[in-house]
Amino acid sequence: MKENEYEINNVWQKIKPQEMEFIHEITTQITEIKFGEDTMIYEEQEFTSGNEWRFTDEAQDFYNQMYDEIESLYIKLIKTNKK
Repeated sequence: MKENEYEINNVWQKIKPQEMEFIHEITTQITEIKFGEDTMIYEEQEFTSGNEWRFTDEAQDFYNQMYDEIESLYIKLIKTNKK
C-alpha cells in the first residue's frame, strides 16, 4: 500500500486532499490535547529567512503514529464500508 492509498474491490483509490486535511486536523487536535503547552516549539531557521512553529520531537512522533491510526480507521470504517 502506498501512502494515502487504499484498495476497494481490487481497485486502488487515493485519499482526497480534503480528507487528508480532515485527518490532519483531528490528529493535530488530539496531539495538542495530549501535550498541551509542550506540543510546539518556536524554531529559528539558520539557512532560511523565516522562523517557524513546529511540533516537539515527542509530539511529532505521537502525531505520526496517531495520523496513521486515524487514517487506517477512516479507510476501514468510512471508505471501504460504503454500500
